[in-house]
Amino acid sequence: MKILSLLLASLAVCLAASAAEQAVPPPGRAMPSHAVAGPVRPPAHEVVRVNGVPLMSGRLDAAVNSLIPAESFHRNVSAEKMETLRQRALQTLVDDELKYQDGVRRMVKASGAEVETALAQAAKRYGGRRTFEDALGQAGASMADTRREIRRTITIQKVSARTVGTRCEVSRDEAARFFRANPDRFVEPEQLHIYAITVGVDPSSTAQQWSDARSRAATARAELGAGASFEDMALKYSTDPSRTTGGDMGLVHRGSLSDTFEQVARDLPLGRPSDVIETLYGYHIVRVSEVRPPQKKTFGEVATGLRKDLTAKRCTDLNDAWVSGLRARATVVFPEPGR
Repeated sequence: MKILSLLLASLAVCLAASAAEQAVPPPGRAMPSHAVAGPVRPPAHEVVRVNGVPLMSGRLDAAVNSLIPAESFHRNVSAEKMETLRQRALQTLVDDELKYQDGVRRMVKASGAEVETALAQAAKRYGGRRTFEDALGQAGASMADTRREIRRTITIQKVSARTVGTRCEVSRDEAARFFRANPDRFVEPEQLHIYAITVGVDPSSTAQQWSDARSRAATARAELGAGASFEDMALKYSTDPSRTTGGDMGLVHRGSLSDTFEQVARDLPLGRPSDVIETLYGYHIVRVSEVRPPQKKTFGEVATGLRKDLTAKRCTDLNDAWVSGLRARATVVFPEPGR
């Protein structure tokens, strides 16, 4: 279920944020279901107020952390990049709150059964209920916090599905009309079947190592000129894994090669090996065995992928329009610096 997969992916970073969001709304304003009356913990502070509902720094920190690749985390992220991620996370935070509030207004609710099912899935992901509860405790969160976070996540997903998901699928007939109206988009570019002998050299190698590699490539080219087969020379001299298949690099689109290879391939007669080509990565000899002219694809060939792409675009457009409307009607207040 999409709701559960999204929940499980984000739950770990949201739990601490949920625990940090202990804030009281202004007098006369109803408490949203994901906010709890209670003292604000000292480390947490308000980062934005959306239609009167405060969102706290713990939730923003969690959202920022979710955008940082796990292998780098904070160590290799510049201050400028961190600020960019923070602004992106803050906008997502605001948009999610607007979606949640829209769901509440439209009486979209997560059932108790949905919440408990998601909770069980989360506990299973952590290795069991006891391990899960221990992790919650270490994060400063409780089962009540977690249920609120789950309920909020499910509400957002359900209102998103109702507003966007159920309205964006593109039919086969619609895709066919798009196909007929845009024939130039469905042409397979010219393709070249490339074979290559590569004598690789590390860019940091010594001048002698480069010279040795050049001599090896020149020897291969001389033997080709004397009548040796390209496949045999690839197996004998190439250092690329393609050596075992005669240097076969497969079909490549015209224009997708590096400038050096593109220029050589453009002027090279079919079947004739090139002279030795030098690049940053060594020395190469290439041969073009076949040129396939541009080919127009049939609708049957592209129908599945086209429907998927058009559906994704429509979903994005509908979501953007929905969020733009929510933003236009919203009151979003950022605290003054230093407060």
